[in-house]
Amino acid sequence: MMNTGFHTCVDNSERRRLLNDIGKADFVLVELNLYLDTHPYDQQAMETFRQYSQIKSSLVKEFTEKFGPLVLSCVDMDNREWKWATQDWPWEGGYY
Repeated sequence: MMNTGFHTCVDNSERRRLLNDIGKADFVLVELNLYLDTHPYDQQAMETFRQYSQIKSSLVKEFTEKFGPLVLSCVDMDNREWKWATQDWPWEGGYY
């Protein structure tokens, strides 16, 4: 059964904040990846990449714990339900 799509304003605000922060970290990672493609020995850039990778992982973990899996690799296989299918879909307000 799908969720109703009803969330409190606080939930939606927190969800938006987390998604925004995940997007920002992802943007930095993509840009650093492109930079490192042409500067493969830049130790500072590699360290920054590691830091943002950890930040993004932490944010995705927090989002998953609060709102359900954001990506398939976060689906909890020990659970008794397939949360990927029971959370709100984007067109139902699930990612806004």
